Amino acid sequence: MMICLIYGEDVSRIQQKICSLKKKYNIDTVVHYDASRDSQEDVLMEMDSFSIFDEKKMIVVEQCTFLSSKNTTKYEISPFLERAEDQSTILILIYHGAKLDQRKKLVKELIQKSTVYACISLDDQSQRTLIHEYLKKENLVMEPQAFSWFSSHIGMDTLRIESEIRKLKTYADYVRLEDVKALIQPEPVNDVFKMVDALFQRNAIRFLAFYRNFRNQNMEPLAILGLLASQVRFLFQVRVCMDEGMDQNQIANQLKAHPYRIKLNMEKARSFHSEELLDTLNLLANLDQDIKMGKIDKDQGFENFILNQI
Repeated sequence: MMICLIYGEDVSRIQQKICSLKKKYNIDTVVHYDASRDSQEDVLMEMDSFSIFDEKKMIVVEQCTFLSSKNTTKYEISPFLERAEDQSTILILIYHGAKLDQRKKLVKELIQKSTVYACISLDDQSQRTLIHEYLKKENLVMEPQAFSWFSSHIGMDTLRIESEIRKLKTYADYVRLEDVKALIQPEPVNDVFKMVDALFQRNAIRFLAFYRNFRNQNMEPLAILGLLASQVRFLFQVRVCMDEGMDQNQIANQLKAHPYRIKLNMEKARSFHSEELLDTLNLLANLDQDIKMGKIDKDQGFENFILNQI
């Protein structure tokens, strides 16, 4: 059995990695489980079952918190290790968190017997690097001004970045600034900024208006939540750096972000204490977890969150 451990907070990159592994190993059969709801016995039974056509299959298990410091499941790692020699199955264990807990002996052993993929959320620098990689992959050349505009307006969703670059490739092998502006719909970053302002101003009507506008653009609640949390997180990081006495250039170097973006966020961060921003981040993380685990309806849960906080 090939074991793949995928961890990180970037949902789109995780899904992208699953798709690439499926394509790489030519998998037709994919079975999905959720460790927060499905029993480990069901997963093991699926692993032990064989296809009469001797086909490889992929088993994907989400919410694998047993790989972290806070296990909220009843899963054990030993049964997976015992089946590590089976070559007919690809097991993918997914943990939506920043890191795996290598202090646990069995987690460390599982890591040693697995291929590990980190899907950490992009920052400005890693986003530009990823764009360069996709451009090279598609043999697409983008003039410097076009690249600058594209990276500033495309956002941090890796699936969207890849999709839009493919769109540009169908248009031409060399794209200019006017081509990118005509073909690419900018990510609504400004609306996210306004949404954050509405959140801290306790303006429920304005907050709901932005949320419903995003939904009318067919954005999923988790994607909206991700944009919101990303901006609050960055604002928190800027506020912490300011509390440590850093100036604009020092913060830009520390966070590997464009100085102008730092300038805008420094102006906003002056209105908040770092503790207030951290509390909001924790609330958003809890909402994200509740939606992913199916504890609440995604739309109703988000709107109730807005009303409860404001």
